[in-house]
Amino acid sequence: MEIKVSNKDDIKVIKLIGDFDGLYADKAREEIMPIIKPDIKLVFDMSKCKYISSAGLRVLLIIAKKLKSVEGCGVITNLLEEVEDVMEITGFSHMLNIYDDLNEAINYVKKGE
Repeated sequence: MEIKVSNKDDIKVIKLIGDFDGLYADKAREEIMPIIKPDIKLVFDMSKCKYISSAGLRVLLIIAKKLKSVEGCGVITNLLEEVEDVMEITGFSHMLNIYDDLNEAINYVKKGE
């Protein structure tokens, strides 16, 4: 899995590319957690993430809890159907808001300013 971080205004866009599974969950946690600071605004672009395992979901849970503790905001966008199904079945769609496209996600996060 590859993780690309870019900036759009004051928002960090984190693009997850590849399978978010047990092989890469620790790598993702190690790369993303240091980014999370008070009042951070994150958008996870998952348009290139074809699979998420329980290990990947656990990392998203850790990130969601950390965001809440620092009064940050994080949303997910561009879920592929298979990954969206997993998020729905496991209830993760209620932890971080999910948006259909990047601009919609960015606009939501901007409103939190």
